[in-house]
Order: sequence, then C-alpha cells, then structure tokens
Amino acid sequence: MLKVESLSVAAGSFRLHNIDLKVAEGECHAVLGPSGSGKSTLLHAVLGILPPLGGSIRLNGEDVTHTPIERRGLGYLPQQTGLFPHLSVRENLSYSPRARGLPAAQYQPLVNKLVEATGIGELLGRLPQTLSGGERQRVGLVRALASQPRLVLLDEPFASLNESLRQELWGLLRELQLRQQLTVLLVTHNLIEAYFLAGKISVLMDGRIGQTGDKASVYRRPATRAIARFLGINNLWDGVVTGREGDRLTIKCPAAGITVSLPEGNNPPALQTRVTVGILPEHIAFRDATHPPKSDEHILTGRIHLMDLGPRSVVQFHPAASDLVLEFHAGRRMVQHFDLTDGQTDIMIGLPHNALFWMHNDE
Repeated sequence: MLKVESLSVAAGSFRLHNIDLKVAEGECHAVLGPSGSGKSTLLHAVLGILPPLGGSIRLNGEDVTHTPIERRGLGYLPQQTGLFPHLSVRENLSYSPRARGLPAAQYQPLVNKLVEATGIGELLGRLPQTLSGGERQRVGLVRALASQPRLVLLDEPFASLNESLRQELWGLLRELQLRQQLTVLLVTHNLIEAYFLAGKISVLMDGRIGQTGDKASVYRRPATRAIARFLGINNLWDGVVTGREGDRLTIKCPAAGITVSLPEGNNPPALQTRVTVGILPEHIAFRDATHPPKSDEHILTGRIHLMDLGPRSVVQFHPAASDLVLEFHAGRRMVQHFDLTDGQTDIMIGLPHNALFWMHNDE
C-alpha cells in the first residue's frame, strides 16, 4: 500500500537519511522514536508538506513523490486536530470529502457509521472551540476517515490527553482500524501506544531507521544498544566474541562473570569484536533452596536494592565483585515468598540461556 524507498528529506538543518518503509494494506504500522528523531518530518514528507531531496513515495503502486497534497488521497490527524473554528462539527466532517469532489451519497453513509461508532452525534451542531480535548480528537479522527483515504496518517494524536482518555481512544481507534480495514501510519514516542495499536514497528533514531519488524521480535531482539534503551531495556553489558561454533557465537562477558553461546543471527561480528549482551527484565528469576537453579540458566549471586512501589517493587541486583546492575520488577507475593529485604546479600538470580541476546555496539 505505502512504499517509501531511499527517502531523504530536509527540515531546516535536520535530515532524514535513506528511509525505507512499507505499510501493507489494512495494516497499522508505527514509527517509534524519541523527540527530535524525525518522526513528524517523515510524516510530513509522506503527506506532501515537505518535498524530498531524493527517493520515492508510492501509494498502491502510484508514484506520489511530487503529487500535490490534496491529490494524494490521505487522511491526517495531528496532535492538534486543526479543526476549522468557523465550521460546525458537521461541516468539518464533510469538508474533506467535498473538497475531493465526492458526492454526499458516496461519503455520508460512512460518516454516519463513524459518528455512531465514536459517539459524537450530539456534537454535530457545535463549534470546535466548545468541545473538550477528547471530543475534538474524536471529531478529528472521524474527519480523517470521512473521505475514505487510501492511507491514514496519525501524528501523536493523543499525546495531549490524560491517560484514561488516551487509552479509551486507543481502543476506539483499534476497533475502527480493524472494522474498516484501515491502512494506518502512526508516529509516536509512546511505547505502549505503538505496541497496542500497531502490528509492525520501525524505530527511528537520528533521522535513520534503525530497525523494522513485527513488534514482538523488535522488543525481544533489539538491533542496537540505543534502540534497546529507548524500548526500556536497560539490562545490558559488554561482551567480546571469543569463538564461533556452527551458527553460534561464544561471547565472554567479564562484568557478569559468564560466557554465553548465542545464535549468530544476521550480520555476525568477527572474532574479538566487542558486542552488547542483554536480557529482558521479565526473564530474570530469583533462586533459592525451594526454587533451585535450572540447568539452562546462568546463576549470579549478589546484593539487592528494593524500591517499594506498592503492589510491586523495583529490584536492583548488584552481582558480587562487579559494577554491573540488573533491574527488574518483583510483585508483592514474590517479595514475601523469598523474604526479600533492601540491602540483602547472597541473593541468587537465574538468567535463562535462551533469553539472552546480543547486539552490535553502537556507542
């Protein structure tokens, strides 16, 4: 449906570099990245606001790289909805399809369905300035879909809303996307939003896409340390490739005091290359006499620091004779079961072999 190839764009002194991106028909694809990474710049290029320096943009096989914005057939919902203040909600909803020359008989049935689905029927005669933030976002969402766009572009549309309202609109958007088989390109810095709404994600860092894939694989196997940290994965430490056996790498990790054997994956490093090894926090487990170490685990012993957050605690684990710090969560039952206390020593944790992963160093 959407195919972006080798796209380069300038926005002031900022540059997007050789962006490749595909969004299949009926798919929601999220572009994730920190502030300033180029997410809105990418969306503005697809929308037609910013002219590209190079590369191409195709919609349904049609090259729209230099097509005027009004002829691309796109729906767009920015963070600030941009509703026309002098038009009623009803007039705002009909503006885009009328501007495209669609007869009312073609667009009105869909608008009626969307109005019912979003519960904005009582707002149709009101002006935008009389609406709450959540009401404006609902109206903006219906307006973005009213002209039956080939692609819907969402630019952090719920960032300014409170958490409960944001989650409510996430559910509404996902229901509409599945029901209408919408093709959606979402840009956001909110990890939960991206993972709730999208099937595939791309991580944009410093104007370049660092990784693309289905959301589970990107989270479980981030490509670089910077991407892992952006995804909230902080259990990372240095390693050195010391051997190769078949399609597996032997990596020595001095800080953790372990040597691991991991699949080499794509673009495997040469011997003696420094890499990063990591583990997701949910894979770390406490071990004691009643829960002895398993044969497929690396065992570390050390001291813990507990930060009580009510129903759960943040656990910081400091392996003995090491500067390494591992962080994970423990529920109240787990804290009570293992009789954990802040500053306790001789605590054992297990790191399952198959839960560890390696990444190329990018720092």
